[in-house]
Amino acid sequence: MNVISDPQQKIPIYSWADRIDPLSLQRLKTLARWDRLAGPIAVMPDIHFSGDVCIGTVLVTEDCVLPTAIGEDLGCGMCSQCFDFDARALDRDALRRLVAEIMKDVPVGRRVHSTPQALSDVLRESALSTGALAHQRDWLGSRHLGTLGGGNHFIELQRDTLNRLWVTVHSGSRGIGAAIASHHARAAMSHDAAEHALPFIGSHSSESNAFLADLHWALIFAAENRKRMLEQVVAILTRHIGNAITSDFFDVPHNVITRETHGGRTLFVHRKGAMPAAPGMRGIIPGSMGTASYIVEGLGNNASYGSCSHGAGRAYSRTEARKRISIKDFRRQMRHVVYPDSSGVETALIEEAPAAYKNIKEVLEQQTDLVKPVLRLEPLAVIKGG
Repeated sequence: MNVISDPQQKIPIYSWADRIDPLSLQRLKTLARWDRLAGPIAVMPDIHFSGDVCIGTVLVTEDCVLPTAIGEDLGCGMCSQCFDFDARALDRDALRRLVAEIMKDVPVGRRVHSTPQALSDVLRESALSTGALAHQRDWLGSRHLGTLGGGNHFIELQRDTLNRLWVTVHSGSRGIGAAIASHHARAAMSHDAAEHALPFIGSHSSESNAFLADLHWALIFAAENRKRMLEQVVAILTRHIGNAITSDFFDVPHNVITRETHGGRTLFVHRKGAMPAAPGMRGIIPGSMGTASYIVEGLGNNASYGSCSHGAGRAYSRTEARKRISIKDFRRQMRHVVYPDSSGVETALIEEAPAAYKNIKEVLEQQTDLVKPVLRLEPLAVIKGG
């Protein structure tokens, strides 16, 4: 861990990244001048620039919450399921058939369900804070539930070091999460704020209660969204390999605010693109669509507020990736992994090419005091919205 500090900062920056790009470093130092943060900023090895708060950043507060500090995809995270099945039995033709079936059953990218999906009882019966959000729940939520979305969201079939098959789903709260985030960001922006500040809401206010309740709903929706997609994939796999599902399953969000005790103080921990890593807690840190992922166990490091990276992190922005990486490069990097071969997919996925991401081994080496790798997962097939 490196400590970054200067006379203008009110708090230090604790960094587990061996290098921070200039834009991200500038933004981190700006945040460190603000007097509403209640402790050092923790920077994960997958740090990369993204608006007011970089992906891979953990912020803590004591008397306020920061709606914009966790991005718009509230509750975005990953779930992973293991199968008692020898993944070596799936050749490339079998993997191509599985990918085609998943693409048929799970809406990807801009696709959504054409007919409303039934929300679970808890999602349907839990009130949102405004009538407008309730309307968005009934309209957007019912059509986005069980859909992957685009960007870096993915469904991946993987093989672990014991040759068992795994499925990992990475997605979040989709359009309804973005609607909730935007509503509360506007509410927070109505407050007077000092220079360098993020929009904030006092923690003892009715606005704070409303935001945290809506955030909790979005977390449930995001987890249910991943579960619906996983159920679709499990049903497809069962037709091909039989009922081989095991009890080895976990689901962990990485865009979230939680109330936790650190150093004897109760704090609001804001994680944006950072995964909770409490002692013994399991999660998955993916590399890229063409490189290994790792199941890890948290070590509960207090300096990081019990957090770790949520992935490898981008080495190039999407714009840079399109300039630097050719279709030929992409195909070479993906030669061992099956992916959809429909028209235009490769062009759309250039910005998600393996070379656009940091080296996952190096990212893990930078956080040996945050997590312990448990299993290496090699990608067999991947579906990504691009």
